[in-house]
Amino acid sequence: MMSVNTKRYTMDITNKEHKRISTTASLLGLSMKDLFLLSVEEFTHKKLNKTTLKAFEDADLGKGLHKFNTLQEMFDDLGI
Repeated sequence: MMSVNTKRYTMDITNKEHKRISTTASLLGLSMKDLFLLSVEEFTHKKLNKTTLKAFEDADLGKGLHKFNTLQEMFDDLGI
């Protein structure tokens, strides 16, 4: 039984993806859970480039954001 502070995470993956993940975890001597957590930890500590940092800062300040009343308006603006 899971503790009160534990959450369950599920994802839909193909059999091929599952085999690749489980094989990689096994080769590294990790559980699939530990491989997943290690991957997330590594990703979140990657250094962002100046352009991405500037975009995050601008978004936090509300600069350069576009507002649309409908999803179709956004698609039209993006030319989709």
